[in-house]
Amino acid sequence: MRILVVDDDAIVVQSCCRILEAEGMAIQTADNVETGAAILAAESFDLMLTDIKMPGRDGFEMIRRAKKIRPGMPILMMTGYLTADTIEAGRHAGADNCIAKPFTPEELVQAVLKMG
Repeated sequence: MRILVVDDDAIVVQSCCRILEAEGMAIQTADNVETGAAILAAESFDLMLTDIKMPGRDGFEMIRRAKKIRPGMPILMMTGYLTADTIEAGRHAGADNCIAKPFTPEELVQAVLKMG
């Protein structure tokens, strides 16, 4: 499974890479919306995992752009601010599911496998 991880927090990105690569998944990363969108335009992925709170353009913008570039690709959003409003905004933008940060390795793997 090929996954694009978009998050400005290097520690979260490193954790996602370590956890998911240990499960045999191929990971590409971006630390902002512009880079993430450029990568999506050039490459295909089975899933995108994106943070919501990022400087500049937020994860909701990343989700909207991803749905335009790769309409059939599932999107898992992650946030440390999990509220009913955040979930609703994510779904409205096009996210398929969400995971609360911080998450355990098992929670991340299960959420990703559920999407793919």
